[in-house]
Amino acid sequence: MALAFAACKGTSDLQSFIPGNYVDHAKGEYSESWDTLTLGDFNKVKGSYPIVRKTGFRRFDSGKPGRLEYEVEGWLGIWDEESESIQVPRNSKIISFYPDSGVLLLGAREYRKLGAE
Repeated sequence: MALAFAACKGTSDLQSFIPGNYVDHAKGEYSESWDTLTLGDFNKVKGSYPIVRKTGFRRFDSGKPGRLEYEVEGWLGIWDEESESIQVPRNSKIISFYPDSGVLLLGAREYRKLGAE
């Protein structure tokens, strides 16, 4: 019984960590990008999180930076109780959380939570 309670408490703690803003910056030979993921509050009825992804990026042409471009996408993330992750059916992505280090993983890409200690 105590183990079941601890498991539920762990999920509750994780779900209280999830809402917020997460950022990532990536730079390669051909482009540079800045990503922000904003995860809203958990919707208990739908079992989901609203997610907004804002991306700014610039391509490099012969080593020179091109113009800055922007994209905004809205996603619906379904909470998976068993894996304690969010599944994004629209693009088949899985989002995992690591509250101790203030990190969210979107696939293999690492985002840092703003304001996380």
